[in-house]
Amino acid sequence: MRTPILISALASLLASGAIQAGGLDRSGQDTSIILKEGGLFELTSVSVAPTVTGTNANVGPGTAGDTIDVAPDYSMTTFAMRSDINDKIAFALIQDNPYGADVSWTNGGLAGTKGQVKSNATTALLSYNASDAVTVYGGIKNQSISVSATVPAASYALVGNESSATGYVVGAAFEKPEIAMRIALTYHAKINHTMAITETVAGNDIAGSMSFDTPTAYNLDFQTGIAANTLLFGSARMANWTETSVNPPNYALNPLLSYDNDTSAYNIGLGRKLNDQWSVAVTYGWEKASGEDGGPFGPTDGNSNYGLGVTYNADQLSITAAARSVSFGDTDVVTAGTNFASMTDNTGMVTALKLAYKF
Repeated sequence: MRTPILISALASLLASGAIQAGGLDRSGQDTSIILKEGGLFELTSVSVAPTVTGTNANVGPGTAGDTIDVAPDYSMTTFAMRSDINDKIAFALIQDNPYGADVSWTNGGLAGTKGQVKSNATTALLSYNASDAVTVYGGIKNQSISVSATVPAASYALVGNESSATGYVVGAAFEKPEIAMRIALTYHAKINHTMAITETVAGNDIAGSMSFDTPTAYNLDFQTGIAANTLLFGSARMANWTETSVNPPNYALNPLLSYDNDTSAYNIGLGRKLNDQWSVAVTYGWEKASGEDGGPFGPTDGNSNYGLGVTYNADQLSITAAARSVSFGDTDVVTAGTNFASMTDNTGMVTALKLAYKF
């Protein structure tokens, strides 16, 4: 049984996307294009509409019980291409937004608190078919990231200029094409950034710098045929977020952003090729809650999600549309030992569209 290619494309879209392994994860750093066949361009657009609300505690200005919604909608676009160099070696280029955050508190004791993280990454990969069953791959990643924050309660603001740094990616895959089976493990090395910053403390601007790491991460992806034109697939992503701590030198309540636990996210799904043009798939995903208190820049704890997708294939061009409904875990937002808000019953909707062109 050969891999049902339409289902495989659909699986990679539903198993990736904007709900990932905790912290600031967004794209999930998908490298699956390097394991596909032939020349290929992929363009993926993802839109995320989170509803992250809670009630204020009786702290600071505002009325206890007031509802706040702290997470604006956002979108991102990923570009990827692949080409065979010869029978054994292939090249891939991937551009994505691996990390991000956008939080804005409008009332209560945290009113005016804002945080934003933006990133871009370009990854260049080479793969080598060591045998019919084993492929190894690796390459370099150039990653850029910027950070800004405003914390009125501490009379503090931060603007971090974009920092660029380089890391590496390595992976290996085992395949049995006759049953459409593939197991792939990919390692993303942590990347150290040193960023020029301007801090504003009580109205005074202070120029300086700070350093931090984006985390080591492991992506495990699998798929296997379980019947004619039917594919079972899944993924696990583990990110070492305890390696990431943002400590601007003049912030009184340092760290500004840190994590007590590493995180893992999992997806499992079932895909079905209906005919030469159409495939469908469903998924279930989850990230275990840590049970720890949240902070102003991390007002949820874990999630579960359901996904549905469909692919239409027209010769060289295929179009995949997918959606995921997300339920975020509850948490209390605590800063310097004070509980500012309780965030409960929060949800989100992720929609994605992928265009793939074979050349």
